[in-house]
Amino acid sequence: MKTLSKLLAIMFFLGVVACKDTKKEEQETVLAKEDIETIETIEKEMEEISEAIEKNAKELDIALEELEQDIENSED
Repeated sequence: MKTLSKLLAIMFFLGVVACKDTKKEEQETVLAKEDIETIETIEKEMEEISEAIEKNAKELDIALEELEQDIENSED
């Protein structure tokens, strides 16, 4: 009977420990998913900003070329 009681106590203890580990892993998984979503959002924003910068740079190049042409035409 003592052996059976000890075995049941050990099984109960292992069950409790296993549940705590599972809960901890679930919390870590949720936090990791949130971190990944945050990183993806930041990457998307960075990409949008980069595209906007490239667009503005092209517009500035075009404007500069037009200005240079206007200066050349006014000199003639």
